[in-house]
Amino acid sequence: MDCTRTARWRLAWVVPLLALIACGCQTVRTPEEKIAQSNLPRELEKTSMPEYVVEPPDLIRIEVLEALPGRPVTGERLVRPDGKISLDFYGDIYVAGLTISEIKEKVIIHLRQFLTDEALGLIELDPDTLEYEKIPPKESNRIFVDVSSYNSKVYYIQGDVIQPGRLVLTGNETVLDAINYAGGLLPTAATQNIRLVRPAPPGACCTQVLPVNLAAIVNAGDTTTNYQIMPGDRIVIYRDPIVRTTVFINRLAEPFFSVLNGIQIYSFAAQSLRFLNRPIDNNLGGNTNNVVLPNATNPALGVR
Repeated sequence: MDCTRTARWRLAWVVPLLALIACGCQTVRTPEEKIAQSNLPRELEKTSMPEYVVEPPDLIRIEVLEALPGRPVTGERLVRPDGKISLDFYGDIYVAGLTISEIKEKVIIHLRQFLTDEALGLIELDPDTLEYEKIPPKESNRIFVDVSSYNSKVYYIQGDVIQPGRLVLTGNETVLDAINYAGGLLPTAATQNIRLVRPAPPGACCTQVLPVNLAAIVNAGDTTTNYQIMPGDRIVIYRDPIVRTTVFINRLAEPFFSVLNGIQIYSFAAQSLRFLNRPIDNNLGGNTNNVVLPNATNPALGVR
């Protein structure tokens, strides 16, 4: 009787403990009421991104109007993993971490080794004074630099979505856009437990963990938690606690099921061997030991 009570008492606290472990600890997050009063960019209150900084693997388009004969500089240039772009005959330059205007200035300074200032648009003849005036490299009208493909600014969506992974940021996406781009939620997703994790800049205090009320966004059109995605954001869709608990229990039970299956296979094999080793006579309907065969000493059983 005491053993039964002890087993029941242990079961009463072991099961909730297993469920708690399966569900995992919950991260502290910003209250939704506080978010509604903040100036966080969201669906109807988006903000412009800061000046674009080029990084690998962006594609840059460079046009030099008056290059050397047979040595044109035109078309797209891939920012390589080492942060450089190739100008073909004119060599390589390092552009990672620079804005478009800074890259233009650096390209012009680099090309001064091969081209004249007039070809680069660094000097211009003043029709009034008939004297040449210097023009800053950033204002040259003979060199053009622009980004043709934005590939380096990304965000991540993880968890119970159809296609988790990394997505390229265009600057206009919201949380709802990101979930749709990932193919939508899986049936095992916990729609009430979705969060946007925003990393803190270097030297800052801490990261932001912002709750996403997907039901309010979709069913009520509430844009409070439909945040505008920023570079480096992580959208995490957690799994339903019941599903996680079931998976956890199945993992605990898997070794026992493996042992049980092994025992059943061994038992079946042993029974099969015993059946095959039984004498054939035991399988006949009668006992052949009582059958008397005709022979010379028993002529009565001979053939007539």
